[in-house]
Amino acid sequence: MRVRKSPPRKTDHPLPELYHALAFLIDDQAHVADLVRLSIANQQDIDFHYCADPHEAIAMANRLKPTVILLDLVMPQMSGLVLLEEFRKNPQTAETPIVVLSATEEAETKSEAFAKGANDYLVKLPMAIELRARIRYHSRAHLNRIQREDAFKALRKSQQQLLKKNTELSRTNQALDKVLAEIKQLHGLLPICSSCKKIRDDEGKWSEVETYIEKRSHASFSHGICPDCMKTLYPDITEG
Repeated sequence: MRVRKSPPRKTDHPLPELYHALAFLIDDQAHVADLVRLSIANQQDIDFHYCADPHEAIAMANRLKPTVILLDLVMPQMSGLVLLEEFRKNPQTAETPIVVLSATEEAETKSEAFAKGANDYLVKLPMAIELRARIRYHSRAHLNRIQREDAFKALRKSQQQLLKKNTELSRTNQALDKVLAEIKQLHGLLPICSSCKKIRDDEGKWSEVETYIEKRSHASFSHGICPDCMKTLYPDITEG
């Protein structure tokens, strides 16, 4: 296994800082890695890492989190198509763009590579300017997707929090309405007739005490006679 990272230098067509690329090559041929490294050696916005052993590629990709994977199809240790499937099964690389590098341009090979999840197919090795363009293109698309997913997750979380708060507020309002409905009470200065004892409401209308209270509370009246009135109204009965 070899790991090589190009030194930062002046670049020709850089990506914005937001889209800094990390290219990860899996190829058993060291000279291919050298050619790729040289193709992007003067590009400040592209980092390069290399793995010669396909059996170590998944673990290394999980650590590096590349924005694009360059994958050779023909390797003695493992077929590139098999490793392609493994990358797609691996949760951390399931959506990472994969550019297949092949010595052949056979339609059947291309079809199989795309069917197994490849995003692009290049006959190795393309000109440096094309390789850089492909790396930048797929890296930008990958990072844009991640940003959209993060933004959606943040929006969804915010919506769920707002829904929870609205639900709690609705429950509080319902409880308050219930309490207010149960605690209807009279307050303030009540004008009352000194003669007939009727009460004047806010609209200037006079009504019996019972009527006034029943309209403004949950109280109701049952009629009877108190002991004092009983003595006054029915002295014969009380004395007897």
